[in-house]
Amino acid sequence: MAFGDAVGQAINFGRQVATTGAYALAVPSLLHLKQKPAAWVFPRYGKAIDEIVLHGTESKVSQVKSLDYLASKNGDQHSIHYWIGRDFGLLYQLVAEDKSTPHAGNPDNIPKVEDHNFRSIGIEMYQWDPDVLRAKKLPVDFTDWQYDAVAQLVYDICHRRGIKRSMVVGHGMINPVQRADPQGFDWPRFNRLLDQISARLGVLLGDDFKLG
Repeated sequence: MAFGDAVGQAINFGRQVATTGAYALAVPSLLHLKQKPAAWVFPRYGKAIDEIVLHGTESKVSQVKSLDYLASKNGDQHSIHYWIGRDFGLLYQLVAEDKSTPHAGNPDNIPKVEDHNFRSIGIEMYQWDPDVLRAKKLPVDFTDWQYDAVAQLVYDICHRRGIKRSMVVGHGMINPVQRADPQGFDWPRFNRLLDQISARLGVLLGDDFKLG
């Protein structure tokens, strides 16, 4: 190998390291991502992935039981791609992005409600049942960790897959007949965090890292 070629390779490697480092500093929550394979996994049958659906989970007594339920072969035939707990560091992938899982369908055949399972990636954020919280006069909310983690995860998916920000929706937006989640979610706060990540990486790494 010529000296010039070796120098060129070293420079390219250095750039890759710098890019990886800058990216990791902008989305540090993703370093906590763990795997917990789910039972309900299906092909996408050639359907393009162009949407991210945010959910607020229904409580299963505890975060651990909620996560275990979504990973199990439950009777509802329901799961999710990513799950974010309320406590720092709780971030799991249950289903690979290139696979489908039942999280945003229309099993009851409600008129004018479309099945979004095959086109979307689903993200669940754990919370207690909103009705129970309201009955106890407690806030229906999400934690700082959940806002940081979901914003960073959404940025990463959108950037890698070229998904438009307008295609990041709540479950209640695509099925307002049966769903209202994520209830209590602060969309302006979420969008500000997404803006900050996009702007920071756009400055550090170039316009290709800005979300459309």
